[in-house]
Amino acid sequence: MRKADSRRGRALRRAALAAAAGLLAGCGGLDWMTPEAPSWVAVRGYRSAQPPRQPVRRVLVLPFKVGDALPEHADKLRAALAQALRDSCGFDVVAPAEIELPRSTRDEIANGGGRDSAGLIRLHREWDADAALFGRLAFGRAHGEPAVGVELELIDARDGARLWSAKDTVDARDPTTRASLLAWRKHETGHEEDPVSATQIPFDSFARFVASSFVRTLFPAQETAPARPLAATNPEKPAQARN
Repeated sequence: MRKADSRRGRALRRAALAAAAGLLAGCGGLDWMTPEAPSWVAVRGYRSAQPPRQPVRRVLVLPFKVGDALPEHADKLRAALAQALRDSCGFDVVAPAEIELPRSTRDEIANGGGRDSAGLIRLHREWDADAALFGRLAFGRAHGEPAVGVELELIDARDGARLWSAKDTVDARDPTTRASLLAWRKHETGHEEDPVSATQIPFDSFARFVASSFVRTLFPAQETAPARPLAATNPEKPAQARN
């Protein structure tokens, strides 16, 4: 009996280690499709077909570039994505403020750079990061029903491989997206009667809704189509919501 218990214990420990390794390699150890998961919106995001050569444990979330949107909304969305990566993928995430970055790094990011070998090696050394998340808030609606157009790219800072990319618009004017957002807010607050309108939802909560939706695409279960070329975000074609 003791030998059987010992073998069972070793098997469980090996299974736990394997699950942790898969999780750290890119959210492979979690399942977002469970019934108790809150409502979300389906967005376009694709993992690389090839896993990273080494597990990704620490992710650097860099300040986002801002298009036709408010800088404070970009900051809130970046913070929400950083937290979603921690909570859902188990990554050690660091998201420094722009002023905390070296001047050369700030200039590179502002000019759309930092993704070449030299820039990635510098980020890896300065922040001990296995991967860097580059982002852009291309579009944002500041008043009325919220909307954002988001572009994301996760790059392995050790070899330059693109591990994940996502690009889509989430617009609460879309009826199904609005319904999913309202369900998300009720789940988040625990109040069934609130809210009655998407315009009443704080942007922080909307940002968390968007972030969780994008992070879901890191899961293997969501890889249902090949990655599309990165093209301009089209606010007229919002993502479709699911419950």
